[in-house]
Amino acid sequence: MKSIVSILMLVLLAAGFTSCEKIRSLFDQDVDTTISGDLNILTDATEMKSTNSYGFDESITVDVLNDDLYEYEDQIKDFVVSGVTAEVIYISETGVEFLPDTKFTISNANHTVVWTLGSAWPISVGTSLDLNDAGLYDMVAQILDDRVPFTMSAVGECNKGGVSAEIRLGVETTVKVRP
Repeated sequence: MKSIVSILMLVLLAAGFTSCEKIRSLFDQDVDTTISGDLNILTDATEMKSTNSYGFDESITVDVLNDDLYEYEDQIKDFVVSGVTAEVIYISETGVEFLPDTKFTISNANHTVVWTLGSAWPISVGTSLDLNDAGLYDMVAQILDDRVPFTMSAVGECNKGGVSAEIRLGVETTVKVRP
């Protein structure tokens, strides 16, 4: 009989903790934001050996907390990533393409996420490229969940040399906040 009462008490105690967590989660807020960094890319002035392409390699360090999130810094519960986009902010010439195998990377000490272009991407001001999920958004969310500065980079080749471009990599996310 004592063991039945003990088991019943454990079940009630566990249900109580679960209920408290559910009640607390009722007050969670969602904050939609984009965490982004601008890559200032300058392609090489000379052609790469045996190709008609010009290389580039640019990185930037980005803080997880942007203007939308500073006030919630100690209340952030979770990041849910809904998209990653590369947008052309500036380009010095027309007719520029990033060539296949160009890589966009988001990384920190614990995780690395890489998107590789399968075909050429013609770039002009205002064009954007959605970097598809392919199971990678959860890993980007893990990078954000670490809450340490992370790196965004672009490494690849272009069809023209001496080109200057500004590409904004943006992570669209819903941040779960518990006030």
